Amino acid sequence: MLEGSPVRLVMMFSVPLIFSNIFQQLYYITDAVIVGNFIGIGALAAVNSCSWITWLLNAVARDLSNTLSILASYSVGENDREKLKVIVGNACTITVSMAVVLTVLAEYYLDEIFQLFQVQEDIIRMTGDYFSIVLLGIPLVLIYNVAAALLRASGNSRITFYAVSVSTAINVALDILFIVVFGWGVKGGALATVIAQFAAMLVALVPLWKSSMFTWEFSYWKLDGKLMKQVISLWIPMFVNSAVISVGGSFVSRNVNAIGPFFTAGISSATKIFTLMESLVMAIQTGLSVFIGQNLGAEKHERVRKGQHQIVLLSLALSVILNVIVQGLAPQLVNVFLSKTDTLYGETLHVAVAYVRVLTLGMFIMAPMYLYRIAIQTLGHVKYPMYAGFLQLAARIFSVLALPPLMGEYAYYIATILAWLVTLPVVVIPYCNYMNQLCREKRRASTADSKHT
Repeated sequence: MLEGSPVRLVMMFSVPLIFSNIFQQLYYITDAVIVGNFIGIGALAAVNSCSWITWLLNAVARDLSNTLSILASYSVGENDREKLKVIVGNACTITVSMAVVLTVLAEYYLDEIFQLFQVQEDIIRMTGDYFSIVLLGIPLVLIYNVAAALLRASGNSRITFYAVSVSTAINVALDILFIVVFGWGVKGGALATVIAQFAAMLVALVPLWKSSMFTWEFSYWKLDGKLMKQVISLWIPMFVNSAVISVGGSFVSRNVNAIGPFFTAGISSATKIFTLMESLVMAIQTGLSVFIGQNLGAEKHERVRKGQHQIVLLSLALSVILNVIVQGLAPQLVNVFLSKTDTLYGETLHVAVAYVRVLTLGMFIMAPMYLYRIAIQTLGHVKYPMYAGFLQLAARIFSVLALPPLMGEYAYYIATILAWLVTLPVVVIPYCNYMNQLCREKRRASTADSKHT
């Protein structure tokens, strides 16, 4: 990514990720469609009542993989193959250790999690059946994310598409088999998810094993002190940011669950549609991070600034297109998750349509925020997204506690948009300051070199 049009390079890199993210969201959408139509709206509420815990666990995997990808992309830009091997070896040790700890903790405290989220009595049994199985997939998700991220850092974005395509096909087939044919209910959906995650992990692991940056030599797996300091300095602020966001999201979810299963199911159905659109921006965000990392390693700072600006404009254009589609087709889109014969259908449909329309309007804030946030993280200044995380928490709590008397149900709908809004200046301003500083220093260094020659 060191030569040529930044937009073209980032988009070429991101296209396989876009398709893989779409397939991954179809993976979750299929679960929701089959659960909602063949088991019921109560079951749909059950499998999503603690979704913020799942989000946090996925965020742990995402933040760790982003950290390792950033460090690996620096090494690729510097053409330091030996350092790259150390990063991959240490990544293996960290991932396996973290997977064991997180799985044990999540399963042990499952009942406390249900109490925290105020899961309704009429769906708590189904919720337990689902999450007790799904949480067993934590190691699979962690290993897949890290392996795919390391491959992306070296320029291989196709493997993510292959892995997600295979896992999605398996998940759809097994959902139909386990839920529709065998009648296993939410347990069948959970089992299908874990098996599909295992397949994705294998698809990503095999090419990593075969690559030149992987080795079984113990010296590379032994934790390197200097590298660990870099990992911690990048990952901990990212994790704190995700944890704080999860606390805010969990607070909103707890209050949503308290309203009733129809509200939980409506929010969940709308979120599935929106997450599909969000995944497009997240794919571009990943490509942008690799672009920035490699060009920083090569000290091409002006190129980084130009590419960032162009990609942000592209994301805003994409937001326009997606809003045109969703604002007009919202009822038809959310309807695929709901059974018209269910007694909760009317109330759930109303919530889902209103929420997806509001949330999609928020893309004009979300898209640039995501891109500037990943940019400042890739620059190595991860404290700013962490600070923003606390502002997001405050925004969500304020929206849910203070705004319902003024806005009714819409107070719950705008909570996430307010969180994006308070984050935007916190990541944009420092990014612009640091990039301007880097570019000035580069110009001064170039001027000094030209004088000496």
